[in-house]
Amino acid sequence: MISEDKVRHIADLAKLNVTSEEMSKYQQQLTDILTEIDKILKVDITNEEIMISPSNSRNCYSEDVIESHISKSDALKNAKRVKGDYIIVPKVIE
Repeated sequence: MISEDKVRHIADLAKLNVTSEEMSKYQQQLTDILTEIDKILKVDITNEEIMISPSNSRNCYSEDVIESHISKSDALKNAKRVKGDYIIVPKVIE
């Protein structure tokens, strides 16, 4: 089991106040976490192929195709205030 000193050190690094009642709970939880990590590290993966993605799909997206669009003048004609090619909006930040 992980020592109280290590739990206090971890709590200090995380800027946490650990009460004496919480100490045994955190000791057990951290020990359980480290035990599970040890199990993962012991798995032999030397003969396993590296998997970047769980599926074999390389690019499942279609190409970007420009379709119908509105002209700049049509986009600006419904704006209340326009200056050149820009829409003037009220200032919201001081």
